[in-house]
Amino acid sequence: MKIIVPQNAGVCWGVERAIDMAYKTVETPTQHHIVSLGPLVHNPEVVEDFKQKGVEVVNNLEEAKEGTVIFRSHGVPVQYYNDAKSKNLKVVDATCPFVKRSQNYARRLSRQGYFVVIVGDEKHPEMKSVRSFVEGPHIVSMDPKIVDQIPSTQKVGIVAQTTVPLTMLEAMVSKAQKRFPEVKVHDTICDATKVRQEEAAETAKQVDCMIIIGGRESSNTKKLTKICKEIQPKSFEIEHEREIDFSWFQGVQVLGITAGASTPVPVIQRVCDYILSNLSFKASSSF
Repeated sequence: MKIIVPQNAGVCWGVERAIDMAYKTVETPTQHHIVSLGPLVHNPEVVEDFKQKGVEVVNNLEEAKEGTVIFRSHGVPVQYYNDAKSKNLKVVDATCPFVKRSQNYARRLSRQGYFVVIVGDEKHPEMKSVRSFVEGPHIVSMDPKIVDQIPSTQKVGIVAQTTVPLTMLEAMVSKAQKRFPEVKVHDTICDATKVRQEEAAETAKQVDCMIIIGGRESSNTKKLTKICKEIQPKSFEIEHEREIDFSWFQGVQVLGITAGASTPVPVIQRVCDYILSNLSFKASSSF
C-alpha cells in the first residue's frame, strides 16, 4: 500500500505562530502565572503539552487573577482587551493575523454603514471574536437563506470565517447580490485554508481511502473531512492513531493522509509510521 500526504498538510502559519509565542512566554524567566483564554489551538495534544508546562486554560478573565494571559489563535471578543488591562494582566496576543484582518474589515464595514454578514459558524470562537468588532447590525450564518431575513437595506458587507470553503462564501455573495443594490465583499478566507482544501480534494481523487487527522473541535478539520467524503466515501477523521481501525484498509492500494491546520507535522509523521509498522503487508509513504 502506498501512502500519499499532501505537501501542505497540517499546521498552518497562524497556528505555528501562536504556538511559538506561547512557548516563548513559558520560557521567559519573569513569567510566573500564565493562562490561556480558551484553548490556544484546537489540538488536544498541544494544549496538554502547555498544561504540563504550567499554562492553565481558563474560560473567562474572571478566572485570571494575575500574571499573563495568552489570547488564543482564534481571537477573543474585543472587550477582553480592556478587561485584561483593567485587571493589570499582561496580554500575549496570539490571534492569527488573518483573523485580525477579518476583525478589521468587519468593523470598517459597520462604520461605513453596511449591514454586515459574517459567513461562518456562530458558535465558533473565531466568529464570536469577529462579530464583537461589528458596531452595527449584523448576522453570522453559513446558510445563504439567511439573506432573506436581513432587514431592507441598500448595502450589505460580507466577510467570512477564515476556514470556510470558498463555495460557501460564493453562495452567500450570490444570494445577497440578487437582493441588494450594493454588496461589498472581503474574501477573508485564509490562503492556507484554501490550499489545504484544494490539496485534500486532489488527494482524495487519487486514493482508495483517506485519513484526516485533527482535533474534534477543529472547524477546518471538519471541513477537510466533508470535502474528502464527498469525493472518497471511505474517508475517516481521527484525533489520535489509536482510533484507526485497520479494517478500513482492506483492499486499499493507495491511502491518503491529511490533517487540519492545528495538527503539528510530527503528529502526521507519527500516524504514518504507526500505520506502516502495523500493516502485515508491504507499504510505502511519500511523506
